[in-house]
Amino acid sequence: MDIIRILDPEAHTKHPDMIFPEPEFPHVWDRLYNTTQEELAEKARGYQILVINKLRITAEILDRLPDLRMIAMFATGYNNIDVAACQSHGVALANIRGYGTESVAEHALGLLITLARNTVRYRESVRDLTWSRQSNFCLMDYPITDLFRKKLLIIGCGAIGKRLAEICQRGFDMEILISERKGASECRPGRIPFAEGLQEADFVSVNCPFLPETRGLIGEKELSLMKPGAFLINTGRGGIVNETDLARALQENRLGGAGLDTLEKEPPAPDNPLIPLLSTRNLIITPHAAWLGDIAKRNIGGELVKNMEAFVRGEKRNRIV
Repeated sequence: MDIIRILDPEAHTKHPDMIFPEPEFPHVWDRLYNTTQEELAEKARGYQILVINKLRITAEILDRLPDLRMIAMFATGYNNIDVAACQSHGVALANIRGYGTESVAEHALGLLITLARNTVRYRESVRDLTWSRQSNFCLMDYPITDLFRKKLLIIGCGAIGKRLAEICQRGFDMEILISERKGASECRPGRIPFAEGLQEADFVSVNCPFLPETRGLIGEKELSLMKPGAFLINTGRGGIVNETDLARALQENRLGGAGLDTLEKEPPAPDNPLIPLLSTRNLIITPHAAWLGDIAKRNIGGELVKNMEAFVRGEKRNRIV
């Protein structure tokens, strides 16, 4: 068997605790750090497998990489890859699935509870001595919403959405609503029309992938449908929630709060309209960290290698193309 040359041009995205088994085929695995989009095509020349996380793979790049046989995603999402171009160039594409289900579901739950109980604001009231200046034993400045028997709308009922629903139903006796696709002409059994779900839910969790049809899925119209005081969680992908519209809804106190682990641009620009609201509204933004649980970190490296090994054996595993 020929030696397979593997390039990871984004080695800086790997956590030090992650373990990557040696692939069971002859190979050379080169790792580069902080490769720019402009450098990618030149640096990837001569490699058969590319390990890609956030760099874009376009038809133009594939034109310049005649030796490339596979793109092994170091992620579940692949919206940065031109799938049609991979098909036309005969380049396989595989992603990693299921490695972070528990981690992301628990992160979404953590955001949900923290927002509902206004934990960040109450913690700040202790830190800045607001509580110390009170005559009453108890500070009552911010509302606290219990999860018990409230309604949770799941938008995107894949593995993570299903796991979050299961935790919330079993742990808090929440009523789970599963959203039908936006604009669908018919509603599948067990689902609720998109707009109706937004109107009924006390909590909305976005868990769907970023696709052309989910870009801007939650904007001004959708936010206006939500109950006053409802909470929005997004652990799916940035760009699904319109950040300008969300900032306006928070400024106008139309929502009880919002928790985001993903933004349209990562890391965010200083002029992102949500950043100033972190100190004035019930808003939590975590830096795309939901997937970094200890179990997920143990799983992801092995899953990447298994995808590559399957490809070399001629088998299809987690294949998009």
